[in-house]
Amino acid sequence: MEPETAGVIIDDTGQPLPPHPLYLAQRLGVSTGDFDVIAYAVKNLGFVLVTPLRGGLLVKFEPATVHRLAAIAAFYEIAGRAPKRLILACPGKLGGPDRYEILHDLSEGLRRLEAALEARRDEDGPPRPRQQPRQSPPARSLRQSPRRGTARGGRIVSFWRPDGLAIRQQAEDLSKRLCLPLTAIAPQDEWLGQLLSIWRNARPHWRLPASESLDTLEVLNIARGRAHIVDTRAADPADYRFRLWGTVNSYGSGHTNHTLAQMPAGLMREDALEDYWEVVTTGVPTYQLIHHVENGRLFSYARLLLPLAADGRHVDQLLVLINERALPELGPP
Repeated sequence: MEPETAGVIIDDTGQPLPPHPLYLAQRLGVSTGDFDVIAYAVKNLGFVLVTPLRGGLLVKFEPATVHRLAAIAAFYEIAGRAPKRLILACPGKLGGPDRYEILHDLSEGLRRLEAALEARRDEDGPPRPRQQPRQSPPARSLRQSPRRGTARGGRIVSFWRPDGLAIRQQAEDLSKRLCLPLTAIAPQDEWLGQLLSIWRNARPHWRLPASESLDTLEVLNIARGRAHIVDTRAADPADYRFRLWGTVNSYGSGHTNHTLAQMPAGLMREDALEDYWEVVTTGVPTYQLIHHVENGRLFSYARLLLPLAADGRHVDQLLVLINERALPELGPP
């Protein structure tokens, strides 16, 4: 089967890269020659190769070495493409052929990746930012709180399984979050789907779109006050800054130019630290259904996080889209 497009290779930070041998060799600082740098990165460095094929998607990884962030980003890549069939490939033994398995059930393929990730859980530990954040209270909260894809009750949380709902409680406050595939955007959130299409159309091949590549007036006209723009250039997610705060929301106004560290303390801020950092790290959009009860107030909304990058690779802004509505999918708050 011939690949339709070049696909991506996801590195150990969750960053999608072009699977070009010369580019990858230069990035890794190795010489190519007869050396298969892509096979080396998958087998020894824990990278994940995702390649579209006619009628399917090839996902190649080494279960013994696959890196946590690479696997998390691969989850989103697979779910976002929603292939009709999934071909899982694992490198064979030295001198032997690779091992392939064709799956027509997408959820089964995701479970296989999840099993590999679970096997690596104790060796890798929880994912961390590429640079060690400073010792501020919000950053400590980020490191101490459970993360998506980390162990919960002795297993890995997967947001594509019915039991993948993340629930956190702190005193009287409650947080419920469910991350869904981008193909599962609900009819009630149709305008989020419009903006996702605009984001995809502005994306140059494998690279992320820059904020300048979006039609700002069109985006703001569709969002109608329900969009935030977050500057994410800081190494510490607590220092991410709201450059634009949408006025149509129940949370309140006046937060433009505030950092996450300056937002009111609570589960909503802690969840935002986690979710924003994950999209910045992986460069993959996220669609979520969220319930929050904080200080006796209920917040219920669907949210779409779209990463933007001036250089096409390193996320420097997030477009945060909020659609407040009832969420019967999450049950009572």
